[in-house]
Amino acid sequence: MSSTKIDFSPGSKNWIAKFFELQERGVFSVDQDLIHQKESNLTHFISHQTGLIYGTAKSFIFSNELDPSTFNTDEQLKLLVFETLLFTYIRKQQKAVNQIQFIDTLLTFYKGFEGSSLQERLSLRFAQTPNKKLEVILASRVGIKSSFMGANYWLKHLSNAFIFLDVILFRAFLEGDQTTFLKNYERYTSSILNGLIYAAFIDGKVEEKEKKILAHFIASAALPRSLKNKYQKRIKIGIPLKVLQQEFIENELLGQLTYEFGHLLLQSTHQLSPLERLKLKALGKVLNMTEAQMLVSEEMSTAFIAHSGPQELLVYKQSTEASFAYKETSKRWLRIIGRNRDRLITEIKESQELMALLQKSTKEELSPEEKEQVKAQFYDILKSMPSLAIFLFPGGTLLLPIVMKLVPELIPSAFKVNEVEKKQPQDEL
Repeated sequence: MSSTKIDFSPGSKNWIAKFFELQERGVFSVDQDLIHQKESNLTHFISHQTGLIYGTAKSFIFSNELDPSTFNTDEQLKLLVFETLLFTYIRKQQKAVNQIQFIDTLLTFYKGFEGSSLQERLSLRFAQTPNKKLEVILASRVGIKSSFMGANYWLKHLSNAFIFLDVILFRAFLEGDQTTFLKNYERYTSSILNGLIYAAFIDGKVEEKEKKILAHFIASAALPRSLKNKYQKRIKIGIPLKVLQQEFIENELLGQLTYEFGHLLLQSTHQLSPLERLKLKALGKVLNMTEAQMLVSEEMSTAFIAHSGPQELLVYKQSTEASFAYKETSKRWLRIIGRNRDRLITEIKESQELMALLQKSTKEELSPEEKEQVKAQFYDILKSMPSLAIFLFPGGTLLLPIVMKLVPELIPSAFKVNEVEKKQPQDEL
């Protein structure tokens, strides 16, 4: 079905019921293979792919048949949050979702949340159906915007970065954590802010732009005034490692998010020094992360920035330091591919269909269909490597010729010539 003919808007009433109706009609479906994968870090990986970790919607989990250009930014994010909560629920249930039970579970999870404005509180009070209540709640959750402004305000995309906590907290809720949503949200947000402040003071000083970024995060967190004041003071004096450890919340996803935001904070202003990298590793250990988890988290954050570019991710658009950071990440993603070089070589050699097509290309020109098969086979290989698969967003920029520059022995010369001669759109290079 053409996406332009689908009558659906997350900004209109009854969009949740319409979402399930479209699913029942087969407009889009739940990928059962995805749901039943055993990888423990699947939520983390998918949330990187879709952009949810950074509070932006680059793609959806289930409904990519829809046309996102017809939705505004908040509507896209609202739909993505809903899908990720649904994905989390189905992953825990491991069976077909019951729409009524799912909505009731989400409302129980959000119990006590009344919105952030008088209008939202009134809307919740007079909502006549569970679906309507959830629509109001989700609109309020993604409607949180930082009020922090200034000449160097360039973090628009991260205004909703804390929305990923809803997913982390919902998963904890499904695993038996009965703490109220608001109380847990404050605890988990505080844990992230502690990690960010610690990261900012890693080199013994906090640059002016880092202070502004921290202030932005605090404003974006939608915390009570008393907690805001607490963290505004900590921006000035820092946080001892002992306090960070005492207030740390033990949660794998929360630790990864904190570590990645710490990297983003530092990379936004300058290239990391060896000493800073050592101290970031110390932060990772406090967060109970393994060396492998730290490496993947850093690579996936870097890959997301490199993929998005300064035109899409505004965090890397409006400052000299940010432009520098983007250029650096564009170089570093090539190193990410390089670190996975041996595994890439092995995987490609073990793909008989791919190797057969590459061998065929030494004798004759591949047809357009065969070239698409080569690309599809290669993408399947990348999907098994989280730090590389981040490039597989819809419309992603990573194509076979660029990667093959790092593993040229795999590609027959005829194929390489064909790829050079083939003109491609700029966004595919």
